[in-house]
Amino acid sequence: MAASTNPNDPTRTEQDIVAETLAKIETSWTGLMDAIEGIPDDKLRERGAVGEWSIKDLMGHIAFWDDRAVINAARFNSGAPVDEEVDVQAANAREAAAGADRSLEEQRATMLRAHQAVVSTLETAPPSGNRVGLCGCLEGDTFEHYDEHADDVRLWRQEAGI
Repeated sequence: MAASTNPNDPTRTEQDIVAETLAKIETSWTGLMDAIEGIPDDKLRERGAVGEWSIKDLMGHIAFWDDRAVINAARFNSGAPVDEEVDVQAANAREAAAGADRSLEEQRATMLRAHQAVVSTLETAPPSGNRVGLCGCLEGDTFEHYDEHADDVRLWRQEAGI
């Protein structure tokens, strides 16, 4: 019998929640990768794709927030408070500036590494006491974030005829 996905079902286990979270992350990640796939490298560097950012900039942005999700998940699992207070605009500006001199290949590799760290965090945590899916620290920094920017990329591609 399949595990219940009803959030109010008292029989749902922490493992069920982690599995659901991982499935949402992977589905949304695939959507983001599909949105980016096939864009020529010169267009990936073109500013204005997502606000003032290029897709290359977006890759660094996604990596930054994935890294933050991993840090917060580890903090949550250890009983430490999750860092919820962040100036999003300032953090985004700092990350964009830090990534400006990175090559497209570096940004892509950083994004893929950060995503794999998110997946590994969920897959390798011990089954007993793994509360990472319960923290609420992954949604906004992972699958909801991927969906938001996949929509941005698709819209830009449509408007740019790419």
